[in-house]
Amino acid sequence: MWLSRVIIAATLVWLAGCSAVEVASLGSALQSRDVAINVIDTGGREGQLYNRQIRKRLSDQQISATHDLSTVLSVSSSTTLSVRGSSSNLKKMTMSATITLVDRGSGEVVLNDTLSANATLGTVSSYFSQIRSERHGKERLAMLLADRVANRIHLHFTAPAS
Repeated sequence: MWLSRVIIAATLVWLAGCSAVEVASLGSALQSRDVAINVIDTGGREGQLYNRQIRKRLSDQQISATHDLSTVLSVSSSTTLSVRGSSSNLKKMTMSATITLVDRGSGEVVLNDTLSANATLGTVSSYFSQIRSERHGKERLAMLLADRVANRIHLHFTAPAS
């Protein structure tokens, strides 16, 4: 009986401690630091998805842009992976995003970084399915990289200066 009361009391204390936690969107977090980012378009289908996703993450900006973000997406893949010494029909794809964040006021490069993401694609016997699987993998990786780039930019502006 007393154990259940202790558990209930601990749960109430825990909930009371979490009540002051505020979760803000990335755009509003950057805006509170007077930072707005202009995303320069990246070409291709993957670039369109990347641009849409990163703009969605940075969407709460009502001030004029203070920085320009340019990105170069590149894809590399290996056709056969080795699984415990034997070959397989799996394909490993790596997409990299090389980002450059430039301060519009000074023209100085404030962030230059490369982020990457991997996907393993299962190949099937149908040629159409192989092409579709690869295209779908590229699209997923582009959106994943957009999220990672947005997180990296947020980390850049929220990290304490050293």
